[in-house]
Amino acid sequence: MSKKLEKIIKNFNCKTKALALEILDSPIKWDLLNFYQTNPFSIHTAQGLANIIGRSPDQVFIEAEELASASVLKRISRNGDKSSIYSYEPAAKVASLIKILFELHNEEHDLLDKLEQLIKDSQNR
Repeated sequence: MSKKLEKIIKNFNCKTKALALEILDSPIKWDLLNFYQTNPFSIHTAQGLANIIGRSPDQVFIEAEELASASVLKRISRNGDKSSIYSYEPAAKVASLIKILFELHNEEHDLLDKLEQLIKDSQNR
């Protein structure tokens, strides 16, 4: 998580802040959310998600379970292992928060890309 995003989250009310930090407390959760932002109707096992995002199946299972507990993912079947099946069905309040966090993240990346281009352009002159 970037410093700017951390700073913004710091200003959230206690409940929202706790939820944001729970959702974004690991790079694997961010990868899972990023995948589901672009593929919202996908249904996968933890093993399948691990293959897609290039992470350890055991770790993806742990993080997917935490996201299910936080009402971000829906656990369609619980097999207690990497074959548990998940879909992206966040509660309305959670979906709004995730949308805001991704907009802030993308906005920050766009600004950094523009800054990088300005630096390159100035070096080519």
